[in-house]
Amino acid sequence: MNITDFHTGHAQARPGHAAIEDGGRVISYVDLDTACNAAAANLQAAGIGPGDMVAVMLPDGADHLIILCALARAGAVIYSLSPAASKAGIAASLETLTVKAVIAETGAAWMAGLQRLRLADLTAVPACPFVPANINDDDPLLLVQTSATTGAAKFFLRSHAQTIEWSRRYAQCQGLSPVDRNLSLIGMAFHGGRSMSLTMLHAGGTVVIPRYRGMEEFTAQVQDGRITYLKLTPAHLGPLLDHAAGKGLLFPDLRLLSVTTAPVTAEQRGLARERLCANTVELFGTNETGVLMRASPVDQDAYPGALGRAVDGVEAGIVDADDAPVPTGEIGQLRFRGPGFVTNYLNAPEAAVAAFQDGWFYPGDLASMNGEGTVFYKGRADDMINNAGVKFYPIEVEAVLLSHPDITEAAVFGWPFPPHGEAAVACLVANRALSERELRRFCAKLIANHKIPHRFLVVPELPKNQMGKIQKTRLKELYGPRLPKPAP
Repeated sequence: MNITDFHTGHAQARPGHAAIEDGGRVISYVDLDTACNAAAANLQAAGIGPGDMVAVMLPDGADHLIILCALARAGAVIYSLSPAASKAGIAASLETLTVKAVIAETGAAWMAGLQRLRLADLTAVPACPFVPANINDDDPLLLVQTSATTGAAKFFLRSHAQTIEWSRRYAQCQGLSPVDRNLSLIGMAFHGGRSMSLTMLHAGGTVVIPRYRGMEEFTAQVQDGRITYLKLTPAHLGPLLDHAAGKGLLFPDLRLLSVTTAPVTAEQRGLARERLCANTVELFGTNETGVLMRASPVDQDAYPGALGRAVDGVEAGIVDADDAPVPTGEIGQLRFRGPGFVTNYLNAPEAAVAAFQDGWFYPGDLASMNGEGTVFYKGRADDMINNAGVKFYPIEVEAVLLSHPDITEAAVFGWPFPPHGEAAVACLVANRALSERELRRFCAKLIANHKIPHRFLVVPELPKNQMGKIQKTRLKELYGPRLPKPAP
């Protein structure tokens, strides 16, 4: 089945229902189906057929989403690139990929050897009608890149069937329906934003394109646009919480607010429910699998800071190094099993062996689980610090540092410290000047001596990707050379 078959079904069942709203432009489901066929016909005329990989470099908008649907209908493989990405970054990502064409308005002329397709040509009235492509469930739809917060990015293909399962599971756990009007602050150049838009079309709801400058206009768009489902990242949440302070509940008519892509603190969860939307949930998932766990307000009250519980259709487990289940409450490797997961990476065979084992997906995270199935995040497995044979995880130290009233962000990583193996280094964003002596004394009251960072670096900001995840690899590149090597 082609994922756009659902759009055709909605066009037949509710032709006048709004599929996309972009400012004053409203596109019904029947209009979407017609525009999708026209653009798919123009793609065929340009030589794009099933299995051809096409890079998309377009700003967010109704036409961007129409082009994604048209590519899917024509059987092409979609590879999304941000129009704001650097030439070097795009060139590096294209080195090992077989991309046939790029769809872009500006900034792509330097992509030598690639066929360039313009939006105006693809959205024009086609000379010939669209010839339906023969697409099977397992045919690829999306080329996806991992977030690369702890190492090099990995690529994988997601099929039509896997994308449909991704959408079905997400819609089910969030209760999405045709009456929902979704505004996602994650751009369509990113997997989370693109998949959210496709999920809303799958559910028969309305995708509302963000159009605002500043928090006041954003608030007005949510309120005046009758948004029922708002999706954002921790990078959006912080400024929005500050904006909402002292204003009561900012979005009282919002059915559900979802925070995803990176964990937030229990304090931020509480503030979001107090200032933004009483029904604020946190989702945990990966690009490889889709949504895996959900922390509802009830879960948050029962276990502040927990990741949540596995959604219906997904099984979560905690195992040791030999893949044996660990006792309740003990820390081990987190793994998941469920339908629609990808099973391989294109460019990282060793990583694929570690991540995909016997039907389970191992995201590389450490966690514990209580008897009710609630999961508690304990950090990345590859973040472990080994200090003279005593092992600990940065998240323990980060939690202590974040309890300091003047520290707003913290990231801890291990650094060579002969002859003891490794020591912790803490990079902090703070509201005032903090001395190492003060920080060391603060930590000494709360954690063991071997966990106290050897160095505290107060920095202007922590490097993050556009989803709000701290990039520790980049932290080491930036500040590692400045760290003196202690004498043995």
